[in-house]
Amino acid sequence: MGNGQISRATGLPASTVSRLTDSLVSLGYLRIDPSSGAYTLTPKNLRLGYPLLANLPFGGRVYKALDRLTESTGMTSALATDDDLHMAYVAVARARHHDGVTLAVGGRLPIAVSAAGVAYVRALPEPKRSRVIAAVSRDLRRRGQSVEEFEQRLEAPPSRHVVSTGAWQEDIGGVATVVRAGGELYALTLVVNLNEFDESRIEDVLPQLWDAADAISD
Repeated sequence: MGNGQISRATGLPASTVSRLTDSLVSLGYLRIDPSSGAYTLTPKNLRLGYPLLANLPFGGRVYKALDRLTESTGMTSALATDDDLHMAYVAVARARHHDGVTLAVGGRLPIAVSAAGVAYVRALPEPKRSRVIAAVSRDLRRRGQSVEEFEQRLEAPPSRHVVSTGAWQEDIGGVATVVRAGGELYALTLVVNLNEFDESRIEDVLPQLWDAADAISD
């Protein structure tokens, strides 16, 4: 992305974006692609994530649980936590077949359109739950997107899991539940390509999802 694209995506003035990108280039976090003029991240950014990942409270058990979950369901599995208006993936096990949905550690999805996000918000205690809902709703209105659809997902009958299909991308579906580890709340999710996996079968994997959640939780 160039300065203009960043400015349009963030709503920041072009002059502000230019100052920020210049600073990040000088600090070594961005480099300029000589052929396109666009900015790309440098490996130095990895240093920012290592301390976080190293200090997560669940240790190696989450990776074992995700590997088993992906192997038994054929779906990509991930553990996520909130990052402002998004859910950020802190651990991922990708399905090995060629149609497995690609997720990456550090990747993010908007709270409003992901099963992980809705499951997470529904499990939050007050007053944080209300604050997050208000912030997500304001962002949706700002972007001209439906707040009502987000509210409907939150108001679904109480359940240990949340299913979302086509909200992020029309051919992507997911199911999620929440886990608590080290006193923190996380969302455990399975994500699948709906072209290869019938939507009606998503709930067939709930026993495996819950087993993995129990293995990760304190």
